[in-house]
Amino acid sequence: MGRRAGQRRGATWLNMVSDQAVGTAGMVLSGTPRDSMHLIDLLYRRDGGRRPEVIITDAGSYSDVVFGLLQLLGFDYRPQLADLPDAKLWRIDRTADYGPLNATARGVVDLGRIRRHWPDMLRIVGSIHTGQVSAYDVLRVLSAGGNLTQLGEALAGYGRIFKTLHVLAFVDGEPSRN
Repeated sequence: MGRRAGQRRGATWLNMVSDQAVGTAGMVLSGTPRDSMHLIDLLYRRDGGRRPEVIITDAGSYSDVVFGLLQLLGFDYRPQLADLPDAKLWRIDRTADYGPLNATARGVVDLGRIRRHWPDMLRIVGSIHTGQVSAYDVLRVLSAGGNLTQLGEALAGYGRIFKTLHVLAFVDGEPSRN
């Protein structure tokens, strides 16, 4: 079914395909949730086959927290990028000169926050990996009330590092330069 069935809520079929097989995992989602909240759980519900190394999704399936979690879980996450000209890049050193990227690299990653929450970040990843908790529940708790918790902000900060690297790799790629 489509995302919306008239004014009533519909269902979404979230599935996974690889370069070797179609339908290696799938789940039906009620309503219209953000796919990113279920993406990681889908990766751990595969019906066999090799563990994917690279995860490619549409533009609506990424968030900074998902970037962080997937990196910590050992996946190379490469979502399609929405609003690339307006993308905010992140830096580690506020005083560093990034030349022509200074205007774009206007966010600063708080490494202190990441360090403070590192043990909890690893516990979350271990719990997701062993199936003790679903990534959906983790993401829901980390963004309770619509705002990220301190731990959620730490994961988002970690994810912003890899999101920035992904954007820079995309922009530096051959198709982007032509």
